[in-house]
Parts: sequence; structure tokens; C-alpha cells
Amino acid sequence: MHQVHFPPPKFPILETPNLRLRELISTDSPAVLRIFSDPEVTRYYDLDTFSTIEQATDLIHRQAQRFERGEALRWGITQTVDDIVIGTVGLIVNQANATGGLGYDLARPYWRRRIMSEALAIVIRYAMRSVNLNRLQALVMPENEASAKLLAKLGFTEEGTLRQYAFFKGRYQDLRCFSILWEEFQSQMD
Repeated sequence: MHQVHFPPPKFPILETPNLRLRELISTDSPAVLRIFSDPEVTRYYDLDTFSTIEQATDLIHRQAQRFERGEALRWGITQTVDDIVIGTVGLIVNQANATGGLGYDLARPYWRRRIMSEALAIVIRYAMRSVNLNRLQALVMPENEASAKLLAKLGFTEEGTLRQYAFFKGRYQDLRCFSILWEEFQSQMD
């Protein structure tokens, strides 16, 4: 039985040699708007493409409220050379089941540069070791092959397709389910 340690008393900052993952703040609104106003970024996302700064500010505010209620974390991904948000990673935790869900996005100029694999690796480590989850999953639209490949590279197993699992973008969407279990994570670390 896993004793889940969530929510943390303060928002955790995660660092790698190249990245710093930190809490999103209101001054990040222009950067968040740049990310989510790109239809290629939101193509496989469960929200519509942004067109106003207010949408970005609202997203940041909603994420802060979710953290305050102990429901979720959403990190802003920044490079160590500056403090500009270039993407985000979210973690939702179900304490009763010791499970979590991942969501992530990255501004298009940073695609295919190993940034998301580096960011997800540190979040997965945090979720498994610090939060003490037994299972972590991510849901991916069937056409999003880049995300499917990334999750497989990080040790996730594809479990199958959840048919018409969620309603967004005007219709019911099938979602591919990928997961990693505690013992799988542990064996990767050995």
C-alpha cells in the first residue's frame, strides 16, 4: 500500500541541468498565450486555441486554485538560461488509489529538442518518489504519434484505447492510455 504525499506544503520547484520547472504566475500570461495560441500546440489538446491574454491569465489562475485545493500541480517549463515559460507539465493525483495523470505541452520552436523528455523525466521521478504514486498515466489522442513515442521512450506501456472517453473539440474523442507502475519505474532506476 502506497502512502501518498500530496499535496506538498509549498509548490515544488524541479530542476535538471537544462530546465527549471516552477509554478506559473500571472506575469507568465504572455508566454502562456504564445504557447496556447498556436493551433499546432492545441491540436491534440482538450482546450481550444487561445486568442486573448485573458484566456492565458485564466488558465494560470485556475491552475493556482487547483494547487490550493490540493488537486493538481502545473509547472511552467523554463530553460536555465532565462525564466521564460516555454511549456507546461501537469500532474493530477488521486490519493485514494495512489494514481496520477500527466498532461503536457511545449511551444513549437522547442519541439524535437529533447526538452519535453527531460521535463517529463523529472516530473515522473517526482510523482513516483516524492508523491509515492503506484501508477502514473497519460491519455493521448490516437493521431498524436510524437506523444505516444515519447511516453514509450520514458518507459510507459500502452494499455489500449479508451473509446469516446472525453468530449472536446466538438465531439467525443478516443484516447490512448499509457501508464507506468511503481515496480516498472523502480526497475528502470536500478
